Amino acid sequence: MEIRFERVIDLSYPVDEDPPRELPIDPPRIYDTATIERDGYFEGRVDLSGHCSTHIDAPALMYADGKTVDQIDPRRLYGRAILMDLSDRLKPGDAITRGMIQKWINRNGDIPEGVILFIRTGMQSYAYQPVFNRQWIGLDGDAAAFLCSKGIKLIGSDSPNIDCVEGKDLDFPAHHTFLKHDIPNVENLTNLDLLPREFFVVVAPMKLAKSSGAPTRVFAFI
Repeated sequence: MEIRFERVIDLSYPVDEDPPRELPIDPPRIYDTATIERDGYFEGRVDLSGHCSTHIDAPALMYADGKTVDQIDPRRLYGRAILMDLSDRLKPGDAITRGMIQKWINRNGDIPEGVILFIRTGMQSYAYQPVFNRQWIGLDGDAAAFLCSKGIKLIGSDSPNIDCVEGKDLDFPAHHTFLKHDIPNVENLTNLDLLPREFFVVVAPMKLAKSSGAPTRVFAFI
């Protein structure tokens, strides 16, 4: 089998000491445990939340019997992807509604079953500003249920939270809707502005056992 592509685009932020993240998640702590000058080799240690920088949410985040990151079906982590670009009609703090999604479908065609769906909200432009993790853009519960009914296998966004700001106060309906159906969420994507509407994607989270989330490298092939 041969896959032809012209470019590979990295859709993930680095894991550094001040990555984009939702509050009150602490930044990673990165420090050296060995140095070339002292030990003849370089080794470091990273202490971090599984939900900082670009990361994946597994069903265990919301469900006691849900799958942890290492149990996510790998078939959900690669394949045909669709970019839903709503950035020209949203501002920080807005909620994405079912009506907005239906209007996008009316213009661009339906969302095929079994695809990975990435939503460009425009929050990437605010990634290192206070508004990013206080007034993000996310889905309301009805929009999440609508997308779930389309049969997508993974959902991703350039926002720090797949839920809208109001959803955080309503027990995270978008998270519950997707994760109940084993649809992982990827948050804090970047470079979505470089993508065409259709592409091939590989989502590669660290295979962390006993974890509801993990830092994730995401590659688009176009």
